[in-house]
Amino acid sequence: MSCRSDHRQDPRLDVHIRVDYASRDMFISNYVTNLSTGGVFIQTENPLPIQSEIQLIFTLSENDTVIQAKGRVVWTYDIKKGTSRIIPGMGVKFTDLSPEQKTAIQNCIRKLSADTEAFSHK
Repeated sequence: MSCRSDHRQDPRLDVHIRVDYASRDMFISNYVTNLSTGGVFIQTENPLPIQSEIQLIFTLSENDTVIQAKGRVVWTYDIKKGTSRIIPGMGVKFTDLSPEQKTAIQNCIRKLSADTEAFSHK
């Protein structure tokens, strides 16, 4: 398990989005459970080693935008917010994301965050 400080630069959103990703040796499908313009957390029982380079593809449900990006595994495992429960997976930092894809992710985060905020005030 790696330790990491929580100095995130980008707003993050809890999501459940299917992701396909490939390293040099394998092709895998799992789920993104946390999304930002800087990267994703992929929940998996078998995280790749830190510094692994991957190609990933997923679709933003809010606007059906397909995101194809390159990324690097920068940490493994996470702790569920408000608990001490460890979630197996890996944090992937985008290393190649087009400006259009970054904007699509920003818009998705804004929309889903606003929907969540509106729902919590009902």
